[in-house]
Amino acid sequence: MTRLPLEELWTNAGLLDSQPAESAGAAKIEHLLQNGASFVVADVGKPLRWISTGDRFSFWKSEVKARLVAPEAARFAIDEYPNGYCYVATVWNGASPDPVIVLEMHH
Repeated sequence: MTRLPLEELWTNAGLLDSQPAESAGAAKIEHLLQNGASFVVADVGKPLRWISTGDRFSFWKSEVKARLVAPEAARFAIDEYPNGYCYVATVWNGASPDPVIVLEMHH
């Protein structure tokens, strides 16, 4: 991954037929997770990090929830988040019936 915002999604199997649909806040993410959505972390300079289905709820609670930038925020300061980093969340839809929540990491 070389830059944000992310322009395409991929796995080890190749490019996914998916595109960004909407920004997401905490309530939307919790609803999507309960209905089968998955997480992928996009961090510049690193490969996409897919969070396993079994770990998605614990990852949400321990890592993302306190560091989530509100979707309506025009700007944010990373030093206002725990450990000086945060996530901007976007829901991506595509061929799969379950959406993907892309977490763009800012640090």
